[in-house]
Amino acid sequence: MSTTYSKIILPTRPQPDTVVAIFILKKFGREQFPGIEKAVVDFWQILPEGESEETLDAKGVVLIDLGGGRFDHHAARVKTTASDLIAGHLGVVDKASLAKLLEYARRDDFFGKGTVSEDPIDRAFGLSALIAVLNKSLVKNPAKLIDYVLPLLIAHHNEEIRRTEQLPLEFEEKIKNGEVETFEVRQRDKKLRAVILTSDNGSFAGYLRSQNGGRFDVVAQWLPSGHLNILTRPTKRVDLRSLSALMRVEEAAQAGYSIEMGVRDLAKFGRLKEIPEWYYDPATNSLQNGGLNPKEVSPTKIQKNGLKKIIELGLSEKAWDPRI
Repeated sequence: MSTTYSKIILPTRPQPDTVVAIFILKKFGREQFPGIEKAVVDFWQILPEGESEETLDAKGVVLIDLGGGRFDHHAARVKTTASDLIAGHLGVVDKASLAKLLEYARRDDFFGKGTVSEDPIDRAFGLSALIAVLNKSLVKNPAKLIDYVLPLLIAHHNEEIRRTEQLPLEFEEKIKNGEVETFEVRQRDKKLRAVILTSDNGSFAGYLRSQNGGRFDVVAQWLPSGHLNILTRPTKRVDLRSLSALMRVEEAAQAGYSIEMGVRDLAKFGRLKEIPEWYYDPATNSLQNGGLNPKEVSPTKIQKNGLKKIIELGLSEKAWDPRI
């Protein structure tokens, strides 16, 4: 009869490394540790008299950082973390979707730098700081911290699966099917890489702007609903003013709006009541036709087959240079 695992034991209140370790154990350990996904977390400073890791394992108890066992990183011969020990034991230490979580646990455990930024707001709201303040407010019920933090790690990991596994395959498939347009445009002294595609996946724009996704500087993403959003890579500091004006001019022409506005007014941030389909967001440096959840915003009437030309003309600033 196989053992059902019902308890995970820590020696002290949860730390970033042990929280990540518990996430990995619950997520990937179901085959080796049946029932572990439902196991509760408890805290022992020492093992009960007469017990060992082996005897407790037979009773469905997993020890983390306690008892000098397989998941006690303090007893390891090399510098490591509980997260790495568990990931290694389960054969997932090289899984791309876990890379950031494992590195976060190492950085926090080895150097106390779960948050590298020196900005006080970043540090106050970084995960390590939030775990610390949760521990202070949950002194009598430290296991509750796991309930609060695990959903955040689950959401992060789900996004990493999309970014490292699902999106590369989907993008490759779209390229094979001729559903992607890529091109380059020069804006002043910068060469911009742009891509146009259709997808309702909200993670695509971020992926395509990342190192793994090709580092595109401009991503124009059509939604199946006909809405269109144009996003940029922040570090490239793309100037969207000329493109904003052109998109609004084209929208007005296609929709039959009668507008009497100068080009500088058409390039303004925010939403123009005369052309409500488009919002120029200075915070994200993007042009949004409703974002990923359009609701009351109507789909653009700009034609797909003319979009590339508009983007090229707008980004190159050949029709209008906003600096003049």
